[in-house]
Amino acid sequence: MDTGQVRPLDFTDIVTNLLTVGIVVVDRRFSVVMWNRFMELNSNVRSEEVLGKNLFEVFPELNKNWLEKKIRSCIVLKTASHSSWQQRPYLFRFKASTMMAQDNEFMYQNATIFPVRESSGQVEGACIAIQDVTELAEAKRLLDLSLDQALDLEESSQRDSLTGVYNRRYFDEQITQEILTSRRHNRPLALAMIDIDHFKSINDKYGHAGGDAVLRTFAAKLRDMLRGSDSVCRYGGEEFALILPHISLENAGALMERLRKSVENSPVEIENGEIVQVRMSVGVASLRDGMTPGSFVKIVDDLLYESKRAGRNRVTCFTGAR
Repeated sequence: MDTGQVRPLDFTDIVTNLLTVGIVVVDRRFSVVMWNRFMELNSNVRSEEVLGKNLFEVFPELNKNWLEKKIRSCIVLKTASHSSWQQRPYLFRFKASTMMAQDNEFMYQNATIFPVRESSGQVEGACIAIQDVTELAEAKRLLDLSLDQALDLEESSQRDSLTGVYNRRYFDEQITQEILTSRRHNRPLALAMIDIDHFKSINDKYGHAGGDAVLRTFAAKLRDMLRGSDSVCRYGGEEFALILPHISLENAGALMERLRKSVENSPVEIENGEIVQVRMSVGVASLRDGMTPGSFVKIVDDLLYESKRAGRNRVTCFTGAR
């Protein structure tokens, strides 16, 4: 006869046979009291082989210190805790599923530990729930790889293949951004254009291999002597452009003079052992009101050619008289 009473449901069998989530229940002494089908299949350890035994004796490879603390904390504080695969790739070292096994040595796992109460409400153990997130981890790995490749491609597209410094494309984009930043924050910005003196003669005398060696060494010298915030760009041929943020014209001129002297006093040894004397001409100006990227570059380029017309191997700074 149906009395109308609702009987409590027993979910033990459902949990035990779960194939999508691993369930391990341990008591206060870390003895296993539940080991579901997911755990059997992935550990190759049947429930009858582990039930009633100490979890850490059956699986000595577990991080005992960490997991013991987590379980004790769960039981004493009666609160759950979560461990992400990004913090700890796995709790139990299981093989990845067949589909993911080719690219992964092990199954990535999220683990949640929560208190288990008796009918009286007393916490007598902890449940460890294991979720296989290998597909998620693999997807993130592939995404990160794609992003890294995209960044590498973008970086390489902005670099000069011979010298490794930034190229003309990067300069054209960056000078506009630096001008906007300088005006937004009311900070100084200087620009220098540099030309290696008589570079055609170097190419004619030492060949293109010698000329290339000079360009590489020269670019390295520029990078070494400038600040991390400065941008060294190969503007074209033997001409280089330097974007120098947060520096006054006076200090930029002094920096360029130190650089000029260092280059003059550092001859370049090329592959055949010959020594090449290198000198440079420089034009430098600071950003002023009304200057556009185009006019800024033209003013500095004109200053560079003033240095060349005046005998080369010198720095010419903007005086505001033009």
